[in-house]
Amino acid sequence: MLLMTPAESADTLSASVVSSGRHGSLSVRTFTSWQVSSMPSATVPDLLRHMAGVQIRDYGGLGGLKTVNVRSLGSQHTGVFIDGVRISNVQNGQVDLGRYPAEDMESISVVNSISPSMLQSASELASASTVRLRTMFPDFSRPWSLSAKGEYGSFGTGSAYLSAGKRLSDRFFMKFSGDFRHTDGDYPFVFRNVYGADTTARRQNSDLTSFRLSPSLYMRSGRFRLHLSGGWFHSGRGLPGPVIRQSGQYRSSDRQNDDNIFVQTVCRYSAKDFSLKITGKYAYDLCNYVQDTLWDKSAAYRNLHYRQQEGYVSVSAAYRFGNFAFSLAWDGSVFHLSSDVAGLSGKLRLSSLAAARVRYSYRNFSADASLVHDHSADFSLSRPGISETVRTSVHDRPCPFVSVSWSPGKFGFMLYWKNSFRLPTFNELYYVAVPSANVAHALDPETVDQFDFAASFRTSAGIWSCDLGADLFYNITKDKIVWLPAANQFVWSAFNYGLVHGYGATLSMDHSLVSGDFGMNLRADYSYMRSKDMTDPQSPWYGGQIAYVPLHSVSAGLILSYRDWSLSAGFIYNSVRYRTSANIASDLLAPYACLDVMLSRTLWKFMKISLAAANITDTHYEIVSRYPMPGVSCRMAVQFNF
Repeated sequence: MLLMTPAESADTLSASVVSSGRHGSLSVRTFTSWQVSSMPSATVPDLLRHMAGVQIRDYGGLGGLKTVNVRSLGSQHTGVFIDGVRISNVQNGQVDLGRYPAEDMESISVVNSISPSMLQSASELASASTVRLRTMFPDFSRPWSLSAKGEYGSFGTGSAYLSAGKRLSDRFFMKFSGDFRHTDGDYPFVFRNVYGADTTARRQNSDLTSFRLSPSLYMRSGRFRLHLSGGWFHSGRGLPGPVIRQSGQYRSSDRQNDDNIFVQTVCRYSAKDFSLKITGKYAYDLCNYVQDTLWDKSAAYRNLHYRQQEGYVSVSAAYRFGNFAFSLAWDGSVFHLSSDVAGLSGKLRLSSLAAARVRYSYRNFSADASLVHDHSADFSLSRPGISETVRTSVHDRPCPFVSVSWSPGKFGFMLYWKNSFRLPTFNELYYVAVPSANVAHALDPETVDQFDFAASFRTSAGIWSCDLGADLFYNITKDKIVWLPAANQFVWSAFNYGLVHGYGATLSMDHSLVSGDFGMNLRADYSYMRSKDMTDPQSPWYGGQIAYVPLHSVSAGLILSYRDWSLSAGFIYNSVRYRTSANIASDLLAPYACLDVMLSRTLWKFMKISLAAANITDTHYEIVSRYPMPGVSCRMAVQFNF
């Protein structure tokens, strides 16, 4: 819904000073916990694709990598935050959203411009857009809590989820959660190329096995809040190859194993006119990639290990004085990446983000401005025989933001400009085509200017409410970094577009009706996006739509509930896309539409049984070229809540 979520309100200056300006709601789209649990979508990326302007890249269906980008800006420009802490991967910049269970989410939000909360980290202010995942906060009024869910479905897909919490005292609450997921991923597919040749087979090497363990400690004392958490995530997956009919290649024996260990803390202090947030994080990631030769004798065998360590500290403070609100934020991070790739030295990136923000509010008018200074330096660390550490690059970049908003009565209007900047990832620089070369690829940093006009209308009458929203946007991206899979999902090709102009519009509707035992929620979103390669006027492909951006996309979700029964449906449509900016027939990806449904019933108030079917029309389609997606699939789930 187009509203400010309770989680965002909690970040404002005090519990008694909640911003009523709707300027923030114009830039936020949110799934509440009720919508998350009621929709037929099974994962976080499945839910996000129902947001206007959001594209999910899916490389292989059930066990494949799933990334998100907003308004075709790219996944690296989309900051993903869990409980206010950014998820980082300096190696490749890709955050695999498939690893985060929807069962653990209290809300899922997409912020296109800037959050209404003044208490933001510098990383949030610097991101072109953000995905905010907020996990369930414990209910301190209950002595204990327990939630469990088991699910099984097509293609050997099953999962188990457990969350248990215990109140230790009036101030402390301990919570433990974990999940296990597995899929064989051997779904049948039909692939037809532009020449009319087709392939009918079953997907191979698309399995995934993962588990996650995460303890958390919560503390509340007066104006102080503390959330300390840690976790271990492990996954082992096959990397299915692209389907290439001419060579008969659709088998792959490549594997990838990932281990992630982290500990993080978020401390908040809130007074009447002052608030403070301190965040710290340490994370260790181990990625093991095995390029096997079982099905491709021409490939060289590789068994590579990438170790990434991250240290992160963030401090932000906000103060309100009359009609003004001020905030200052600083984020510091250290990324260290080492590998056993022959000839590659270790890499180190030091990053500092300093931000200042001011907001003026008077009645139904407000103006907001921020400035983020990004200072980053990359180093190549010493190797045997080389004693010194070499600084390879330094970047200093200011990123401003300005917005004005006006909300007369039931209407709301917002106009903003935002500038953002990102460095190439280590993967883009060093590990793309020739992993043994210790020479950076010639990639320039990428900058984006976003211009946006948003309008909303909200009305309600007793049992009925309706939110309508519209956005017109224009983006100018200089030195856009495009990152496409090459031989497989681990080895990519990266290059710069000199200039990309993107413009479009999004329309959204959220309609709710509650009457007695009956409830209904209907969401619908439409997006029009034109992203043109404007690099070389002499090129025959000048003005072509960039890769994988659909011109039109539609999503809709319907939830009907009556007493203990619930029926929901989710619909997705994407128009034609191209896999390159050449925009020629051989690069065309056909449009597709998918419909998912779910029927559930609650028994004895603590047990819920669900039956769901995905892609019930058995549509054969691709999101990424030559990576066919599954057809129809079914699953059954049983959930307990105490």
